[in-house]
Amino acid sequence: MTDTQDTLSIGAFARASRLSLKALRLYDDLGLLPPDRVDPDTGYRFYAPGQIGTARLIGLLRTVEMPLADIRALLDAPAPERARRVEAYWREAQALHLQRAAVARHLIHTLRGDPMPTSYEVQSRDVPAQLVLTTGRRVFLPDLSAFISSSMDRLHAELHAQGAEVAGPPVVIYHGEVNADSDGPVEVCVPYRGQVQPGSDLTAREEPAHTEAFVTVRKADFDYHELMAAYDAVDRHARAHGTRSALSCREVYPYDWDAAGPDDPAGEVACPYQPRG
Repeated sequence: MTDTQDTLSIGAFARASRLSLKALRLYDDLGLLPPDRVDPDTGYRFYAPGQIGTARLIGLLRTVEMPLADIRALLDAPAPERARRVEAYWREAQALHLQRAAVARHLIHTLRGDPMPTSYEVQSRDVPAQLVLTTGRRVFLPDLSAFISSSMDRLHAELHAQGAEVAGPPVVIYHGEVNADSDGPVEVCVPYRGQVQPGSDLTAREEPAHTEAFVTVRKADFDYHELMAAYDAVDRHARAHGTRSALSCREVYPYDWDAAGPDDPAGEVACPYQPRG
């Protein structure tokens, strides 16, 4: 395969762009970086020198592990928007890294059998049956916080629009594990009094009366490592004092999250159970 006057062979282009032949073929197959022309007889790919900049950009974006679908969207975006897309991606990547670091700390702590990082005072309470307006979704860890926040805002707005009264703090129920492979589902609930006509993906239902073990969690401790310690504490209490309920574990938010400082209470972790006797 030889270069023509105006194009580079795939080998020469690979050397110039510092991308492998395998990567170039993949990017061609995905439509990210098609060659300038393909010889109809040999199938050899030829690239224009002006494509080197795009190739190096793709290589750098893959170095920071930007997904190929996001790279395609970035390449299709106007030039002034590209930097903003990288900034947005990097903010999400850093948040995900912090979450993974917290998970790693929890694993190391657990596998070593170290003492719990925080000693939680577990309490028990009876929760009456209550009507709740809810929305649920399957969601992975990177999107969890945004889903919870937007859902709470939406549920409160819907209750206000229909003239119903908010009757308690928001509750986030985890019907399944949320991590890199498991997507819940997660249900966000707001208790209410009055008449509500749910629509779209909103549901109005009754949350059953139950007893639950709970702990109060500081805002600074809403980190995977510390939060898992809180879940472990309420689970141990529930099993020691009865049997686990069919109801799922949850987080309750009776405090003003935005106004809370790092050492202020910001939420509760609760585990429903059936008391012994």
